[in-house]
Amino acid sequence: MVNLKVGDILEDRYRIDAPIARGGMSTVYRCVDLRLGRSVALKVMDREYVNDPIFRQRFRREARSMAQLNHPNLVNVYDFSAASGHVYLVMELITGGTLRELLAERGPMPPHAAIAVMRGVLTGLSAAHKAGMVHRDIKPDNVLINSDHRVKLSDFGLVRAAYAGQSLDNQIVGTVGYLSPEQVEGEEIGPASDVYSAGIVLFELLTGQTPFSGKDDISHAYARLSTVVPAPSSLIDGVPSLVDELVATATAREPADRFSDAAEFLNALEDVAAELHLPSFRVPVPVNSAAHRANVESPAAPPTDMFTTQIPKVEAEDHTTIIPAAPAPAAETSILPEYVPAKATPDYGDADFAPAPADYVPQQPETNLHMEDQSLVPQEEPDIPAVSNRSRLKVTLWSIFVVIVIAAVAVGGWWFGSGRYGEIPQVLGMDKVQAVALVEEAGFAAHTEQRYDNEVPVGSIIGTEPSFGERLPRGEDVNILVSQGRPEVPDLGEDRSVSTVRTALEDRTLVWVDGPAEYSDEIPEGQVSSTTPRAGTSLDVGSTVQVHLSRGPAPVAIPDVSGMKADKAIKVLEGAGLVVSSTTEAFDASTKAGEVFATEPAASTEVKRGSSVVLKVSNAIEIPDVVGMDKDKATETLAEAGLVVASTSVVPGEAASSADTVVSVQPELGALVDPANPQVTLGLAGEVEVPSIVGRKVSDAREILAEAGLVLITDAADDDRVITQTPRARSELSVGGEVTIRAF
Repeated sequence: MVNLKVGDILEDRYRIDAPIARGGMSTVYRCVDLRLGRSVALKVMDREYVNDPIFRQRFRREARSMAQLNHPNLVNVYDFSAASGHVYLVMELITGGTLRELLAERGPMPPHAAIAVMRGVLTGLSAAHKAGMVHRDIKPDNVLINSDHRVKLSDFGLVRAAYAGQSLDNQIVGTVGYLSPEQVEGEEIGPASDVYSAGIVLFELLTGQTPFSGKDDISHAYARLSTVVPAPSSLIDGVPSLVDELVATATAREPADRFSDAAEFLNALEDVAAELHLPSFRVPVPVNSAAHRANVESPAAPPTDMFTTQIPKVEAEDHTTIIPAAPAPAAETSILPEYVPAKATPDYGDADFAPAPADYVPQQPETNLHMEDQSLVPQEEPDIPAVSNRSRLKVTLWSIFVVIVIAAVAVGGWWFGSGRYGEIPQVLGMDKVQAVALVEEAGFAAHTEQRYDNEVPVGSIIGTEPSFGERLPRGEDVNILVSQGRPEVPDLGEDRSVSTVRTALEDRTLVWVDGPAEYSDEIPEGQVSSTTPRAGTSLDVGSTVQVHLSRGPAPVAIPDVSGMKADKAIKVLEGAGLVVSSTTEAFDASTKAGEVFATEPAASTEVKRGSSVVLKVSNAIEIPDVVGMDKDKATETLAEAGLVVASTSVVPGEAASSADTVVSVQPELGALVDPANPQVTLGLAGEVEVPSIVGRKVSDAREILAEAGLVLITDAADDDRVITQTPRARSELSVGGEVTIRAF
């Protein structure tokens, strides 16, 4: 992949006009869309990040986030693409400058101007919050002012879903001066975090500075954990107390004490503006902006100002560097100047060589000869053989030894210097077997590790750890990262404990977000009942999953089973999802024996499904019908019912066939009696009907009258027969009354 140059065309559509500005990981170019004939801005990821999955994911997230948000106070995104080794966004071309540049030009703003700026910022931010997103990097550099004076929010590279939890890399993400306390502490991030950053921006608009400082970024970031944001009026005059309160609420250390989101912050800001009768204000466009300077250098098309760092235009060098010809050889032998290597020259871009300095003079060697006066004439030497007291064999062996030592030193130096190090090879696009073979061939110990990835197909290689091109001692471990594809929401097995499900999500790079609890008849309270999205759904790496904990069975109202037989009541209660744990008997004066008169808990009480219920059944004894029976029979019948005849009494005026005939009972027939006090009083007849004894023997007549409770009066013999009786038969006579007869 090569750097983009003016005139390059991407995808046969976007022609590069000029670089406008540069950010931390990308460059913005002004381009012409050849297909639609309009000027656009291309935000191109720097090539050192193209193969980094984290930065690619962040860049892709920015494209998706901004493309979903179509709002006048947000920078529009038209397209996202990766072609010819370049990854880039196609965006709306913004003309004007940044809020940072406006502050640099004009300094602190009066309250009405600051509120006019924040109105645009919060309007755009509220659209993001309404869509469930958190910007996480609100600062003046990311607030743009278009040539039509409209305020627009940009740079959604750090955007996350609302309440996305802590960053997976455990690093503080954002710009140190505008971080919220929860960002510094790595806690859950929600819309209130953006509210805090926006409050810092409002403070800076009013005072010209941010509220915290430190000797380094860490101390600067942590200052907000122990210090509150001061009132702007304490630093600059003319700030009303209502505006101080607005800043104080937005920058409260606890998220719960702030405005809940940008919409609530905006409403409060409008209320303050109305209360103070602040005049309307048109936000000015910065004059000395990066976009303006880029436009001056290359006015063919309007510039953009997505970043504030200007990239100066590089003029191409069209001349050819001429290398002087070597001088012709001299006719005579001379001492040549000593060769001095040229010093390193600056990087000239496309130029391969740098011209020699104009005042360059070859350095001459030291000599006693003057070239203009002398020349060197060869002299013949006498052929005198060398004399030595060393044998040739010893010299040869010694020479070999020296060569071996020198070679060993050289090899050792090479090995311990650079030879023992190897470069990790490129394995992207290979299968697992090929990648392992290539890494081992390079001298490393290859290990495979599976990773989730949104783009690389399952089984293909994502890369290595350490990454391609790094140098390691040979034999070191190199992890080959094999794609598992996009992560899926895990199935909820038998173990649905919070720790197990959280671990399963983290193993898949997914982020736990608390969802509303729900009732479940099967899942115990406190365990995971379900997820949103549901199990098996494919998501992007790092996506959030709402987890719903079980509240246990849903509550049910205990049905009223009063008056039912116990068996039927049990069926009704079990049908409602309840369990009859026990049945107890107790006396109830209004409920017959064997019928339910109450439950515990009482009817209509709401309890959890599956709860235990105690059934209360009446054990009352109902008075049976014994009227007309003789006393003995009545007593026996009552005893069978569990009742005891406590006493008897004669009921005056009540007639019966005999004196021991029951004519009444207390309690009355059908009444319900407590088994703990089962006593009954019988009422016997007070008068009896005189039986007919005419024609019977006197002895028989005496027995009949005695059974009826009457007394026979006669002086006749037992064998005599009765011919008359007084009173006559079927007349009524008090118990114990006398009947007189005549017999013969």
